[in-house]
Amino acid sequence: MYGRPRGAAQHATQQGERPETFECLGFTHYGSTTRDGKRFRVGRKTSAKKFRAKLAAMNAWLKRVRTKPTRWIWPRVAVSLRGHFAYDGVSGHSQALRRFALEVKQRLCKWLNRRGKRGTLDWDRSQRLLKRSPLPRPRITVMMSGGVHVNLKSRVRA
Repeated sequence: MYGRPRGAAQHATQQGERPETFECLGFTHYGSTTRDGKRFRVGRKTSAKKFRAKLAAMNAWLKRVRTKPTRWIWPRVAVSLRGHFAYDGVSGHSQALRRFALEVKQRLCKWLNRRGKRGTLDWDRSQRLLKRSPLPRPRITVMMSGGVHVNLKSRVRA
């Protein structure tokens, strides 16, 4: 497919096959079109295997540190999310970032709720905690379009 990008998806569907994809650096790359549907572009999504592995690692870490104070756990989860968004925050990938953030919040609530009767943290209390000290929001840090890569973190804002 990537040897002849134009019409590769249509050609594959006419042949009764799926368009080719490949995995590199934790992303599954696939043929896509721009929003207007007129031009070819390479779409990227998180590799399913890497996504599950990252969530499993976060789940294991939360399970291990759940007895520590919340004020110790919270900033470390925030740093982890910021790092994930910095690496995976490429254009066209915001839905996967939101999904990862939601999964981490759910697991954080789950493990903080399992600290004993006195230290329970149900969903309502965790939502109040998130309002008081929010975790970082998913954001795109690198725009990729037309062969030009713009790092949004390094741009000077006036």
